[in-house]
Amino acid sequence: MDVFSALHNIKMIHLSLRDTVIIDVASALLVHLIYKRYEFDASRLIISLLLLVVIPSIPAAFFVPHFSGSTFLAFLSSFTIFYLVLISSIAAYRLSPWHPLAQYPGPILAKLTKFWGTWMMATGRNHIHLKQMHDAYGPYVRIGPNELSIVDASVISSVLGSEGMPKGPMWSGRMIKNSTPSLLAMRSAHAHAARRKPWNRAFNSAAVKGYEPIVIKRGLQLVRELEKRTSGVDLAEWISFFTTDFMGDMAFGGGFELMRDGGDKEGVWSTIEDGMEFLAVIQHLPWLSPLLFIIPGAMKNVYRFRTFCRERVQKRKAHGSLSKDLFYHLIDEDHIEKTPPSTEVVISDGGLAIVAGSDTTATVLSGIFFFLLTNPSVHARLQQEIDAAFPLGEGEPFDATKLAEMSFLNAVINETLRLQPPVPTYLQRAPEEGSGGKWIGDRFIPEGTAVVIPPYVISRDSRYFSPAPDSFWPERWLHPSVIRRTPKQQESMAQTPYSSTLLSSPTLNPDASPDVITNTAAFIPFSYGPANCAGRALAQTEMRMIVALLMQHFSMRFADGYDPRDWEAHIEDWFTVKKGKLHVVLTPRV
Repeated sequence: MDVFSALHNIKMIHLSLRDTVIIDVASALLVHLIYKRYEFDASRLIISLLLLVVIPSIPAAFFVPHFSGSTFLAFLSSFTIFYLVLISSIAAYRLSPWHPLAQYPGPILAKLTKFWGTWMMATGRNHIHLKQMHDAYGPYVRIGPNELSIVDASVISSVLGSEGMPKGPMWSGRMIKNSTPSLLAMRSAHAHAARRKPWNRAFNSAAVKGYEPIVIKRGLQLVRELEKRTSGVDLAEWISFFTTDFMGDMAFGGGFELMRDGGDKEGVWSTIEDGMEFLAVIQHLPWLSPLLFIIPGAMKNVYRFRTFCRERVQKRKAHGSLSKDLFYHLIDEDHIEKTPPSTEVVISDGGLAIVAGSDTTATVLSGIFFFLLTNPSVHARLQQEIDAAFPLGEGEPFDATKLAEMSFLNAVINETLRLQPPVPTYLQRAPEEGSGGKWIGDRFIPEGTAVVIPPYVISRDSRYFSPAPDSFWPERWLHPSVIRRTPKQQESMAQTPYSSTLLSSPTLNPDASPDVITNTAAFIPFSYGPANCAGRALAQTEMRMIVALLMQHFSMRFADGYDPRDWEAHIEDWFTVKKGKLHVVLTPRV
């Protein structure tokens, strides 16, 4: 006699089939009420197991007598009823007018389940899907049961700024089990601010000036390697080799030699890309991520990269610093912090530096050369500016001050960042836990709601960039009508009504386009606020130097047979960007 049969021999707890079904239904509704009130992420997995496994097991005990003592049928019936009622109740509530986000439009499936957003991310085309949704529904779109995507420059400061919201639940889904989170993954604003201090010291103006010799050394190495391959080369791949080698120098004092080896022999780059794809998908299901982490091989690339970083940290600590690079500040070798960072913190932040500093910069640099090659007049104008500032035979273009003053070079970089931001979509935030919610502009965001401001979408919005917001037109940054406004300043401004109709101009000529709009408040390729990109100044210096260096040394064209349309088609959003091929033919100029 099993335990359930023993229970049912006690007359006082014997229930009719009707009463047993009622208990099962009531249990499901109770669990739904609990989930409405509380969000259980990966750190509360035991509570979720209690609610979703143990509770439906209780009515199963009372089902046993009604199925001739069959425990299997009792459990099957109990769990079937429980989950049908739970799912139906959740679906009805999420689609009802009583849901806190009922006023916001969006796809039905997005309102019903976060699995829809997970699938969109798994396609690698999330940036395109979000753009299409905003074109269809407007500036505020419900992209999950409790998640909004917002394209409204007037609320950027309220969401991302110093008085905005902490990071949202997706960051819990990206947490690696039994590891210290990197600076990027820290959800606590207070803890983030403390951890950010060495990064701020590492990227102040004096420190960035000190990194220029590393950029120059690796940049000249890139030129030498490309000179060996002028008949045809995947320029995007070699730019990635350069940025990885450079950030290896910065983060660990060396250890990456992709340019020297002519390829990714250790599989570092492929490991990073595959790991980013996995994390980009599971970030949408923070409550499910602990289960995914125990699947054999699922975290292979993530753990492999972390092991690689650990080995580099140990090697660097053993040899000490030869220069004040990023690692010098991360490990606090100048002894400024009261408590020195742990080895685990340095491993996490060193890995972050490699990914954030190499992948993102490579994306923008590759995009710059793609757009130049598809826009010959822009290419010619930039070539003229570079040749005037750094004449052939009179030295390399490594004067950072002069480069920063080159207006068209900076316009080309900004326009590429606008059209192809290195983090296209997921700048997610959520109201502080226990706050009840937060007002952003004239809208109240309830606690438990995640908010996303997608740079890819907002920077192609015709209210902020026109004419032709989807076209590459660097001249828009030089037009006298440029609105140089921060997101904080934009807060108090009245918003132009949203329209999905893209403005266009057949000439894209500033003189023929008096209604040019370039509103920098909507330009957030480096994010915004206290969690913005710490290495922005270094990235800009690096991009200016490398663009000028390669254009000084080479004329270039697309390789025969290369279809430029493949570039946009192969851009994939995995939180950061995964690029396609950029096959070019190089002709030395010097």
